[in-house]
Amino acid sequence: MKIDQLVISTQARNSWKSFDLGCRMAMTWWRQLYGFLLVVTFPVFVLCQLVSVEFGIFILWWCKPLFERGLLYIFSRQVFGQQISASNAIKAWPSQLKLNWFQSITWRRFSPSRGFDLAVTQLEQLTGEKRASRLAVLHRTADNNNAWWLIICVHWELFILMGLFVLMDMLVPSGVEFDFFKVLSSETLAIELGANLFTYLAILLIAPIYIGGSFAAYLNRRIILEGWDIELSFKKIQQNSLQKFASVIVMVFTLGLSFNMPETAAQQSDETLQTPSSTEFEQAALLPPEAESIERHEEINQNLQEVLQAPPFNQNEMVRTWRWTGWQWESKSDEQPDLSVFATIFAFIAKFLEVILWVVFISLLLWLLWLSRFRIASLANIKLPTKTLIDMPSFGQHRTHKDLPKDIPSELSLLMSQQAYRQALSLMLVSSLMNLQVRKLISLNKAMTEQQCLTAINRSLEGESKVFMVELINTWIQLAWAHRWPQPEKMQALFVTWTQLYATPTTKSDV
Repeated sequence: MKIDQLVISTQARNSWKSFDLGCRMAMTWWRQLYGFLLVVTFPVFVLCQLVSVEFGIFILWWCKPLFERGLLYIFSRQVFGQQISASNAIKAWPSQLKLNWFQSITWRRFSPSRGFDLAVTQLEQLTGEKRASRLAVLHRTADNNNAWWLIICVHWELFILMGLFVLMDMLVPSGVEFDFFKVLSSETLAIELGANLFTYLAILLIAPIYIGGSFAAYLNRRIILEGWDIELSFKKIQQNSLQKFASVIVMVFTLGLSFNMPETAAQQSDETLQTPSSTEFEQAALLPPEAESIERHEEINQNLQEVLQAPPFNQNEMVRTWRWTGWQWESKSDEQPDLSVFATIFAFIAKFLEVILWVVFISLLLWLLWLSRFRIASLANIKLPTKTLIDMPSFGQHRTHKDLPKDIPSELSLLMSQQAYRQALSLMLVSSLMNLQVRKLISLNKAMTEQQCLTAINRSLEGESKVFMVELINTWIQLAWAHRWPQPEKMQALFVTWTQLYATPTTKSDV
């Protein structure tokens, strides 16, 4: 990522200015964004309608976070000056879905800041605890309005949907008897397809704007935290200083040439500067004429006043209140208002909420089953693999259990043959400490140093294992801190003792 190639200003903004910048970005690159979104989502929309007309649009809405990854791919490339077309985004879209796609359409679907958080998952490729800690840093501000941005975009979708319904009613000729609300409340196939199409268009129009605003807010937080504006300012100062230095060099070189210029050439240049050119005389001769006289101006003003006093300009009208002509379906004074449209809207909202409640209920049920998996397994006499959290000291945190080789003795033999004593000592020390913690012989934590580990080993271990661990840690201290390399005979003795004590590998299912 090269911040000097950013096509936007790196000044620090508040969240609302960032959202406005995202809208401008979406309007600037609308061809790529809407081209990608239309090509990818329209076949899915048609397929969902073939599966279920009633719930097809809900399925498309539920899967919207997957389509938003392609939009973020376009924004993240275009903002750094890389030109991305809709076809390029379509080709790269499957690769953007590999990381945490299932989480995006399950428990993270209703996250109020999912557009902002998507950049951390997709662009920074962070998962698990690293993702959570990174989001905690990015959200640690009093100007966190990502949830309000989501609410605003949802209202925009509703306004567009209502506007499309009103537009369809306005296109009906005035002489045709057409009750829009009765048609809308009917459950015919054509009306449901039309409503789904309008909903799809509303989602299609707002999705790039929402992702653009969220991505701009993410960039703004990184600009504030990482000081991109300060870094670019220093780079500009460096470039300006280099340009000034080059200008001084050119000036000195030019002055040196001027001192060596022949006298005749200098006299000619002076004469050329003092003698006016013919073009100056021509420009002086072509000066514009003088302005019109005051009498001419008065005559023009009088003619204008006469024109303004003649019809139709002399008609004045004062409007004191707003006037409303009324809707086509507005009821007369002697008729009761038709409230069927509100019943239709409430029925649609109730059906939508019913689906949401079922999803929340199933999610809570699955979560409770996951928390109770060990108790359920004990009732069914099923043994589940357990995991023991291993807290390694700070000097051993560069290796985790997942980073350990599957065949540690073979790896140690290879390191010993290559005389890579630092890597061999590190592998023996980490694997030994992990083995002792799994067997619950010692208890360590992240804040412990080598000397504190020695104290815990002297207090908890006995016999040959204690002697070996003390010798191993002391050898590691001599190498890591004093840079005193051990003798090959000592390393060979440590390796032989380690093989006798800890050669049996600890499987990952036990840890």
